[in-house]
Amino acid sequence: MTRQIAGFELRLPESWHAVPGGLPDVSEWARATADELVRGAMADGEVAAQIEDTVDVLAEQLVDVAASVQESGITALETAALVRNPERGVVDAMIAVVAQQGLTAVAFTHQLKELVEDAEATEYLYAGEIEGTVDAGEVAGMHMMLGDPAVDRGDGVAQLEERVVLGVFPEGGSDMIEVTAIARSVGSFDDMPQEMIDLLAGLSVEMENA
Repeated sequence: MTRQIAGFELRLPESWHAVPGGLPDVSEWARATADELVRGAMADGEVAAQIEDTVDVLAEQLVDVAASVQESGITALETAALVRNPERGVVDAMIAVVAQQGLTAVAFTHQLKELVEDAEATEYLYAGEIEGTVDAGEVAGMHMMLGDPAVDRGDGVAQLEERVVLGVFPEGGSDMIEVTAIARSVGSFDDMPQEMIDLLAGLSVEMENA
């Protein structure tokens, strides 16, 4: 009998901070979270104005992460932000996790390939397949480098974005967990595909008979 996903949980390591679902006020949550993180990381005797400036910068980035969840319209989407060094006021990456019904590893990978092939030639500068295994199931997906020629750094070089999209396929199931991770910049990770697979060690999936 085929099984389907009844629920899942991704236990996040330190420095990853989950975005609560159904936030009535995204800005209020972002400000409170940024304030707690920055004040906890800043050294004693730090100038108050500098702390406030750093909180403002980090809160703005957290708002962007939370807003991406709300704009997706997917109520079951779980999202988290990576903030390694709060005193710098930087969100290093974000991750979004959601269950998808009736999608095999072959079909999922095919969809990703079509996405890359149908895009503008300048958009995807690199796209490589990823395969692996975690306790929750087989993993398949793609590691991508995207370039936006409309946004450059002033030297004619397109702004780059590093992204990893993975599907986790529990054994004997008809559903999958889709994981999308977006880095702040190229170089945020030494090996982003492997680090995202390592992150999935904290993924547990509850299955039930279809």
